[in-house]
Amino acid sequence: MKKAVIFDMDGVLIDSEPVYLNRFEIFFDHHHIPVNKNDLKKTVGASSKATWDIIRKLWPEDISVSRLREMFYFLSDRFSISYKDILFPNVIKTLQLLKKQNYRIALASSSSFSVIHAALSATDTSDYFDVIVSGEMFKESKPNPEIYLYTICQLSLPSHECIVVEDSVYGIAAAKAAHLDVAAIRDTRFGFNQSNATYLIDDVAEILDILKSLNGSLKIS
Repeated sequence: MKKAVIFDMDGVLIDSEPVYLNRFEIFFDHHHIPVNKNDLKKTVGASSKATWDIIRKLWPEDISVSRLREMFYFLSDRFSISYKDILFPNVIKTLQLLKKQNYRIALASSSSFSVIHAALSATDTSDYFDVIVSGEMFKESKPNPEIYLYTICQLSLPSHECIVVEDSVYGIAAAKAAHLDVAAIRDTRFGFNQSNATYLIDDVAEILDILKSLNGSLKIS
Protein backbone atom coordinates (compact mmCIF):
# COMPACT_ATOMS: atom_id res chain seq x y z
CA MET A 1 0.00 0.00 0.00
CA LYS A 2 1.46 3.35 -1.04
CA LYS A 3 0.77 6.18 1.38
CA ALA A 4 3.01 8.97 0.08
CA VAL A 5 4.26 10.48 -3.16
CA ILE A 6 7.62 12.25 -3.24
CA PHE A 7 8.12 14.65 -6.15
CA ASP A 8 11.28 16.00 -7.64
CA MET A 9 10.72 19.58 -8.83
CA ASP A 10 12.80 20.47 -11.90
CA GLY A 11 11.64 18.47 -14.90
CA VAL A 12 8.71 17.01 -12.95
CA LEU A 13 6.59 19.88 -11.63
CA ILE A 14 8.15 22.69 -13.65
CA ASP A 15 9.79 22.63 -17.07
CA SER A 16 12.82 24.50 -15.77
CA GLU A 17 15.68 22.42 -17.13
CA PRO A 18 15.72 24.01 -20.64
CA VAL A 19 15.52 27.43 -18.96
CA TYR A 20 18.53 26.70 -16.74
CA LEU A 21 20.52 25.41 -19.71
CA ASN A 22 19.68 28.53 -21.69
CA ARG A 23 20.90 30.72 -18.83
CA PHE A 24 24.28 29.02 -18.88
CA GLU A 25 24.46 29.37 -22.67
CA ILE A 26 23.83 33.12 -22.28
CA PHE A 27 26.49 33.28 -19.57
CA PHE A 28 29.17 31.61 -21.70
CA ASP A 29 28.16 33.63 -24.77
CA HIS A 30 28.36 36.90 -22.80
CA HIS A 31 31.98 36.07 -22.01
CA HIS A 32 32.67 34.96 -25.61
CA ILE A 33 33.44 31.40 -24.54
CA PRO A 34 32.30 28.58 -26.83
CA VAL A 35 30.68 25.68 -24.99
CA ASN A 36 29.36 22.29 -26.06
CA LYS A 37 25.65 21.96 -25.28
CA ASN A 38 26.10 18.28 -24.49
CA ASP A 39 28.60 19.24 -21.79
CA LEU A 40 26.07 21.66 -20.31
CA LYS A 41 23.42 18.91 -20.26
CA LYS A 42 25.50 17.18 -17.58
CA THR A 43 24.15 19.80 -15.16
CA VAL A 44 20.54 18.64 -15.61
CA GLY A 45 19.32 17.07 -12.38
CA ALA A 46 22.55 17.84 -10.55
CA SER A 47 22.77 19.63 -7.22
CA SER A 48 23.84 23.28 -7.13
CA LYS A 49 27.33 22.27 -5.96
CA ALA A 50 27.72 19.65 -8.69
CA THR A 51 26.39 22.06 -11.31
CA TRP A 52 28.92 24.75 -10.47
CA ASP A 53 31.74 22.21 -10.40
CA ILE A 54 30.78 21.27 -13.96
CA ILE A 55 30.66 24.93 -15.05
CA ARG A 56 34.06 25.58 -13.47
CA LYS A 57 35.59 22.68 -15.39
CA LEU A 58 34.15 24.06 -18.64
CA TRP A 59 35.66 27.49 -18.00
CA PRO A 60 38.89 27.96 -19.98
CA GLU A 61 40.75 29.68 -17.13
CA ASP A 62 41.47 28.69 -13.55
CA ILE A 63 38.66 30.30 -11.55
CA SER A 64 36.88 29.72 -8.27
CA VAL A 65 33.24 28.68 -8.06
CA SER A 66 32.48 31.71 -5.90
CA ARG A 67 33.87 34.05 -8.59
CA LEU A 68 31.89 32.24 -11.31
CA ARG A 69 28.67 32.56 -9.32
CA GLU A 70 29.37 36.25 -8.75
CA MET A 71 29.83 36.79 -12.49
CA PHE A 72 26.75 34.75 -13.29
CA TYR A 73 24.43 36.61 -10.94
CA PHE A 74 25.74 39.92 -12.22
CA LEU A 75 23.69 39.04 -15.30
CA SER A 76 20.63 38.11 -13.23
CA ASP A 77 18.46 40.71 -14.95
CA ARG A 78 18.63 38.48 -18.03
CA PHE A 79 17.68 35.36 -16.09
CA SER A 80 14.21 36.06 -14.77
CA ILE A 81 11.93 33.02 -14.71
CA SER A 82 8.15 32.96 -14.74
CA TYR A 83 7.63 29.73 -12.84
CA LYS A 84 3.89 29.91 -13.37
CA ASP A 85 4.43 29.81 -17.13
CA ILE A 86 6.62 26.69 -16.95
CA LEU A 87 4.41 24.69 -14.59
CA PHE A 88 3.65 21.38 -16.29
CA PRO A 89 0.02 20.62 -17.19
CA ASN A 90 -2.03 18.66 -14.64
CA VAL A 91 0.35 19.31 -11.73
CA ILE A 92 -2.16 21.18 -9.58
CA LYS A 93 -4.98 18.76 -10.43
CA THR A 94 -2.72 15.85 -9.47
CA LEU A 95 -1.70 17.44 -6.17
CA GLN A 96 -5.34 18.25 -5.38
CA LEU A 97 -6.46 14.67 -5.99
CA LEU A 98 -3.62 13.22 -3.94
CA LYS A 99 -4.46 15.55 -1.07
CA LYS A 100 -8.15 14.72 -1.36
CA GLN A 101 -7.31 11.03 -1.03
CA ASN A 102 -5.16 11.71 2.07
CA TYR A 103 -1.82 10.82 0.52
CA ARG A 104 1.21 12.40 2.14
CA ILE A 105 3.03 14.60 -0.39
CA ALA A 106 6.70 15.55 -0.25
CA LEU A 107 9.13 17.49 -2.40
CA ALA A 108 12.77 16.39 -2.60
CA SER A 109 14.69 18.66 -4.96
CA SER A 110 18.37 19.21 -5.64
CA SER A 111 17.62 22.92 -6.01
CA SER A 112 18.29 25.43 -3.24
CA PHE A 113 15.56 26.41 -0.79
CA SER A 114 15.44 29.88 -2.32
CA VAL A 115 14.66 28.45 -5.76
CA ILE A 116 12.21 25.90 -4.35
CA HIS A 117 10.25 28.48 -2.39
CA ALA A 118 10.25 30.91 -5.33
CA ALA A 119 8.84 28.23 -7.64
CA LEU A 120 6.23 26.94 -5.18
CA SER A 121 5.12 30.44 -4.24
CA ALA A 122 4.78 31.55 -7.86
CA THR A 123 2.72 28.46 -8.75
CA ASP A 124 0.59 28.48 -5.57
CA THR A 125 1.59 24.91 -4.73
CA SER A 126 3.39 25.30 -1.38
CA ASP A 127 0.43 24.23 0.75
CA TYR A 128 0.14 20.83 -0.92
CA PHE A 129 3.45 19.58 0.50
CA ASP A 130 3.76 18.02 3.94
CA VAL A 131 7.55 17.88 3.65
CA ILE A 132 9.94 20.03 1.57
CA VAL A 133 13.59 19.00 1.31
CA SER A 134 16.46 20.69 -0.55
CA GLY A 135 19.69 19.15 -1.77
CA GLU A 136 21.58 22.01 -0.11
CA MET A 137 20.84 20.35 3.24
CA PHE A 138 23.31 17.57 2.50
CA LYS A 139 26.99 17.26 1.78
CA GLU A 140 26.08 15.21 -1.28
CA SER A 141 22.76 15.36 -3.11
CA LYS A 142 21.43 13.12 -5.86
CA PRO A 143 22.57 10.52 -6.94
CA ASN A 144 23.44 10.02 -3.26
CA PRO A 145 20.29 8.55 -1.64
CA GLU A 146 20.53 10.66 1.53
CA ILE A 147 17.96 13.20 0.35
CA TYR A 148 15.36 10.46 -0.10
CA LEU A 149 16.29 8.59 3.07
CA TYR A 150 15.83 11.85 4.97
CA THR A 151 12.52 12.59 3.23
CA ILE A 152 10.92 9.25 4.10
CA CYS A 153 12.15 9.68 7.66
CA GLN A 154 10.37 13.04 7.79
CA LEU A 155 7.25 11.36 6.42
CA SER A 156 7.57 8.67 9.13
CA LEU A 157 6.96 5.98 6.52
CA PRO A 158 8.97 2.99 5.31
CA SER A 159 10.30 3.10 1.76
CA HIS A 160 7.83 0.52 0.42
CA GLU A 161 4.92 2.82 1.32
CA CYS A 162 6.31 5.70 -0.76
CA ILE A 163 6.74 6.29 -4.48
CA VAL A 164 8.92 8.90 -6.17
CA VAL A 165 8.26 10.92 -9.33
CA GLU A 166 11.56 11.79 -11.00
CA ASP A 167 13.09 12.40 -14.40
CA SER A 168 16.90 12.60 -14.32
CA VAL A 169 19.50 9.85 -14.10
CA TYR A 170 20.74 11.35 -10.81
CA GLY A 171 17.27 11.40 -9.30
CA ILE A 172 16.31 7.91 -10.37
CA ALA A 173 19.59 6.53 -9.02
CA ALA A 174 19.10 8.31 -5.67
CA ALA A 175 15.56 7.03 -5.26
CA LYS A 176 16.43 3.45 -6.21
CA ALA A 177 19.41 3.47 -3.83
CA ALA A 178 16.93 4.43 -1.09
CA HIS A 179 14.84 1.35 -2.06
CA LEU A 180 12.00 3.44 -3.44
CA ASP A 181 9.80 2.75 -6.44
CA VAL A 182 10.25 5.41 -9.10
CA ALA A 183 7.88 6.71 -11.77
CA ALA A 184 10.05 8.59 -14.27
CA ILE A 185 8.70 11.30 -16.56
CA ARG A 186 9.80 10.06 -19.96
CA ASP A 187 12.73 12.08 -21.31
CA THR A 188 12.95 13.02 -24.98
CA ARG A 189 15.43 15.92 -24.76
CA PHE A 190 18.43 15.18 -22.57
CA GLY A 191 19.34 11.58 -23.32
CA PHE A 192 18.61 10.32 -19.80
CA ASN A 193 19.02 6.60 -19.22
CA GLN A 194 15.78 5.87 -17.37
CA SER A 195 15.98 2.08 -17.55
CA ASN A 196 16.25 1.76 -13.76
CA ALA A 197 12.89 3.42 -13.17
CA THR A 198 10.06 1.21 -11.93
CA TYR A 199 7.57 2.95 -14.24
CA LEU A 200 7.79 5.33 -17.19
CA ILE A 201 5.08 7.96 -17.55
CA ASP A 202 4.44 10.79 -20.00
CA ASP A 203 2.49 13.07 -17.68
CA VAL A 204 2.64 13.68 -13.93
CA ALA A 205 -1.07 12.82 -13.67
CA GLU A 206 -0.26 9.21 -14.57
CA ILE A 207 0.98 8.71 -11.01
CA LEU A 208 -2.72 8.60 -10.12
CA ASP A 209 -3.22 5.58 -12.38
CA ILE A 210 -0.20 3.84 -10.86
CA LEU A 211 -1.52 4.42 -7.34
CA LYS A 212 -4.94 3.19 -8.35
CA SER A 213 -3.45 -0.02 -9.76
CA LEU A 214 -1.34 -0.55 -6.64
CA ASN A 215 -3.88 0.49 -4.00
CA GLY A 216 -7.15 0.02 -5.83
CA SER A 217 -8.81 2.96 -4.12
CA LEU A 218 -7.78 6.21 -5.78
CA LYS A 219 -10.70 7.94 -7.47
CA ILE A 220 -9.61 9.84 -10.55
CA SER A 221 -12.48 12.16 -11.34
